[in-house]
Amino acid sequence: MRGARFVPSLAGGAMLAALWGLYALAPGVYGALLHLADIPPPHRALFGDLSAVGLAVACAGQGVNVLLPNGCMGGGVYSYAPLLLHLPWLAVLYARALPVGMGMALVFLAVQAVLPAAERRGELAARVLGTVSVSVIFALQRANLDVVLFLGVVLGVGLLGGGVAARLAAYGLFGLLGALKYYPAVLLALVARERGRWLALAAVPLAVAGGVFLWRFWRVLAQALAMAPHGPPLGNCFGALDVPLAVGVWSGLAHGESVAGIAAFHLTPALRALSWGLIGLLLWRGWGGRAECRAGFAALPPFAGRLLLAGALLIVACFLLAQNIDYRGIFLLLALPGLYRVRPRAAWVAVGLMNEGLFRIGALTLGGLVGGPGAGMAAYIVVWAVREALWWWLVARLLAVLLAWVELTLTRWRCEMAGGS
Repeated sequence: MRGARFVPSLAGGAMLAALWGLYALAPGVYGALLHLADIPPPHRALFGDLSAVGLAVACAGQGVNVLLPNGCMGGGVYSYAPLLLHLPWLAVLYARALPVGMGMALVFLAVQAVLPAAERRGELAARVLGTVSVSVIFALQRANLDVVLFLGVVLGVGLLGGGVAARLAAYGLFGLLGALKYYPAVLLALVARERGRWLALAAVPLAVAGGVFLWRFWRVLAQALAMAPHGPPLGNCFGALDVPLAVGVWSGLAHGESVAGIAAFHLTPALRALSWGLIGLLLWRGWGGRAECRAGFAALPPFAGRLLLAGALLIVACFLLAQNIDYRGIFLLLALPGLYRVRPRAAWVAVGLMNEGLFRIGALTLGGLVGGPGAGMAAYIVVWAVREALWWWLVARLLAVLLAWVELTLTRWRCEMAGGS
């Protein structure tokens, strides 16, 4: 399709221009639109996450323990990896968040044209709807670090298509992204693509660098992970913990638990057993679906295949290991080109989940108008339940793709070993 490569970027640019125009000229309308998508409005100005990083770095430079609530950050805490606190030049982001955030947004949209071009009209529609989705708007209006990570992942996946030096640089970049926000470290699994001595050449230095990082920062890492809160399971989050946490919240409400008690709720042994049971079912479904994905994945163009692997690794890992605010759904954009060609229905489900806030708040609003607050909440819960079911369904499909890749990789290794013996 001629020109299809640039359509998602142009659509995203038009969306961004409209939103920024509303923010400047009609902030009330801008806030109302964000509310309809379940996106928290800016506290003081756009790009709040970016300015918060700059403020945390500045406060840490003054000796403040930013991992605890502190006056320097207005009672807030720093929730990213400790490496950023050792980069004092980032403090300038507090005062320069507006131009830097706008630049991040524009580069993010431009990079959509670097991804494989859509081959069918249906795929193009899915890609456009993903680019202008609630997840993308959420991430860009906050200038969240995930935007930077997305750009780094695209660069790294592109480098994996080059020579030895380029591929080693890609693995180093993935390690750096992991040092910035933990979860991108799962991309180092892509080192399994290497052959023979190049596998050892890449894996050994990465293991040493990872060990040095853990040795240097383990105290701060332990403190940060111990303080990691859970998000609202019925709100704008996704993850394997959502359903068990929601059951716990409903149980607390039924027993008259206070709001503060519910906010501090953690999983009981019974709910942990429920969580592990659901994860076991997910693994079983992923294993059962791998054969259906194997041929389609093997036939993908190399860049689309690598992007699908990267997106699947990030989404599956984040889903299983933590609760994630909806803006993390931007990593589904990495998977969409390959996923649409392997499992088109899964690609459309991914697009729907990137916009699920509209459905939840729409159900709450319309249900309330028709039948009152009780009906609105009932409609909200129904949409939430569908959302959760679709997330588990989608992650099972992404896991099937990863397992298909693992099987193909193991087959290649066996062939290489047989040929070398």
